[in-house]
Amino acid sequence: MIPPLPLILSIVLSDSTADSTRTAVLETIAYSADSICFMPSTGDFVLIGSSRVDYRDMNLEADTVRYRSELDLIEASGAPELFDRGESIRGTRMFYDMTARRGMIEGGDSRYEFGFYSGTSITQVGRREFNITDVRFTTCDGDSSDYYFHSPMMKVFQNDRAIARPIYLYVADTPVMYLPYMVFPIRTGRQSGFTIPRFGQTSRDGRFLRGLGYYFAFSDYLDLLVQGDILDRSRFSLSARERHRLRYVHEGRLETEWRREFESHLDRWSLFGSHLHDFPDGTAVRLNAEFLSDRSYLKDTEPEIEDRMKNEVRSWASVSRTFGIASLQLTLDRTAYLDNDPDSIPDETESVQTLPDFRLGINSTPLFSAPSDPSERRFWHSLYWNLSSHYVSMDTRREESRTTHSGLRTASEISASERVLDFLSISPRIGGVFTVYDRDRSGGRYPWWAAGTGSLSLSSDVYGTFQEGGLGYTAFRHTISPRAVIRWSPESHLAGGDDGISLSPADSASTKYWTFSDFSLPSSGGTVQFGLFQSLEAKRESPSGIEKTELASLDLAVSYDMDPGDSERSFSPLSASLNLTPVTLARFRADAAWDLYDRELISMGFTTSLQIVGNDRTLVPDSVSFQGLPYRLSFTHHYTRGFDGADDLSKIRASASLELTPSWSIDYTTYYDISKGSFINQSYTLRRDLHCWEALFVRHISDMDSGFYFRINIVDLPDIKVEQHVSNF
Repeated sequence: MIPPLPLILSIVLSDSTADSTRTAVLETIAYSADSICFMPSTGDFVLIGSSRVDYRDMNLEADTVRYRSELDLIEASGAPELFDRGESIRGTRMFYDMTARRGMIEGGDSRYEFGFYSGTSITQVGRREFNITDVRFTTCDGDSSDYYFHSPMMKVFQNDRAIARPIYLYVADTPVMYLPYMVFPIRTGRQSGFTIPRFGQTSRDGRFLRGLGYYFAFSDYLDLLVQGDILDRSRFSLSARERHRLRYVHEGRLETEWRREFESHLDRWSLFGSHLHDFPDGTAVRLNAEFLSDRSYLKDTEPEIEDRMKNEVRSWASVSRTFGIASLQLTLDRTAYLDNDPDSIPDETESVQTLPDFRLGINSTPLFSAPSDPSERRFWHSLYWNLSSHYVSMDTRREESRTTHSGLRTASEISASERVLDFLSISPRIGGVFTVYDRDRSGGRYPWWAAGTGSLSLSSDVYGTFQEGGLGYTAFRHTISPRAVIRWSPESHLAGGDDGISLSPADSASTKYWTFSDFSLPSSGGTVQFGLFQSLEAKRESPSGIEKTELASLDLAVSYDMDPGDSERSFSPLSASLNLTPVTLARFRADAAWDLYDRELISMGFTTSLQIVGNDRTLVPDSVSFQGLPYRLSFTHHYTRGFDGADDLSKIRASASLELTPSWSIDYTTYYDISKGSFINQSYTLRRDLHCWEALFVRHISDMDSGFYFRINIVDLPDIKVEQHVSNF
């Protein structure tokens, strides 16, 4: 904790001539001073005025350095300061007995990492062992300390540990805490040791002791934290958190908790873990585990609202491997749903698992090798093909039923992309799908179907540039990007099974085949999708370079069904999405859909965001050059209009922060439902900077959890704190 005294070897002079204002280097020791005196009769050696002695990584500076040959003692006085590998220690006098190889510092003080240490005397009793009397430690860097730790006696083992007995915490020279004995590590890096527990009280749990445990730092790649909590009204719990990581090879974690609840006498537990492992041959293994003792565990135990509202836990394991353009992936997956209620919706899903889920893919690759000379390339050199195959076995468990499905789906596609007349991009595609199931809806074994599909995409970009500028911009660019996509599938597909092979109409597929995972039914007919995207961009020059900003964008889309069937409505509703960013602080988005036949809106929504950062001079006199009180405002409003009898939705999220003084700040956040005229949640936060301390008060109000939280802690030692938390959770 306090830098060691240097091992100063005896100084052997090359001659016995006294000198002044010069520097000499003898063996591995360098020294300098305004005056250097040597007394042949006694063998004493004195450096006077701006004295400095250098030995390896250690340097000693003092007004006077004296070597007493009879006692084999080195004495430094006159504000001596010792530097050792970037750290320093000062004192009123320093001594080093070269025979006993021991040293002592009177009135020593030093900075170590983030703190300041001082002691009446520091005595070296071993090579890496020190005794320090009247020790004080603080992180305050002012002339007077707001707080400090004091111990009448401390033993320090360099780069290992420090032992103090007893130890007191003083605040404004008033003792507020006492421990009879304390051992703490002072090694650099992560070290094993006991954790500092937290004491407190809540209205729900009563008095509590949390975080009492031990941290195991096994290596730079593996650690483990074991902790226990005692809450006198509710529970006793034990938890373990393990982390491991080896760069470019593997990383992961494992967290488990067991708790005994006093009121219900139930034992409850949770297990969360993950592991990622990359092998040198390109194989990748991914594991994720989430298991709970009961469905209400998260709702009853998690302190955060978002975590309590989680409605599923998922565990999976996957192995993947890439072979050139091909890739393989095998996955085992299980998802359990936590929010099903037997008394509400009948036969809700409890869990879904896929054992296994196997995928084979071949990335898009040229169908023909292209010549190296661009002039020899032809249109067929732009042809690409790909393949994907998926096998899955799915087991779905519900409250009153269970279904299992399995199937194999293989799809392949040939595509091309060409540019015509330098402004029109054409991308044709043709593909086929083959699907086989374990059974059909009537119980037939291994039914299958095969179908083809084709598409043609047309797109273009038209630009218009305005160099006149305005609004602080040097130029504007307007881009219009029309697009059209034609998709077509035949009316019939090839089908096979127990009843042989035949052509079947696509509209009868739903009566024979199951749909699950990504296993869809064969489609028929054709659609044409039309789109028009427009954007307005601006450019300005600044000292840092050219800045480009998208001020506005508008996207329109509509589709046409070539075979609408009985609906007689070939066109889908026209959808529109508008984004406006007139300034960096504001953003506006509007989404709407228009029914072309009824000529009316069927959906509409708006989102407006605003963020302002600045300084308020309202309370600042004009004669003062102070910029004002820093503040930050954030506002988001979302509105969705209700159609067909549905209610309108209108909600606001807002936050504001203001630094009242360099020491005081206040924050406010809210989520307000305008439609219902009520707050969803609110939070007030008051912070106070107490130099080396900080104070925090939070008041939170919501339907699910309301209360307050208060804490005072040391800034550089946040584990040393006083806190109080009261809530209805």
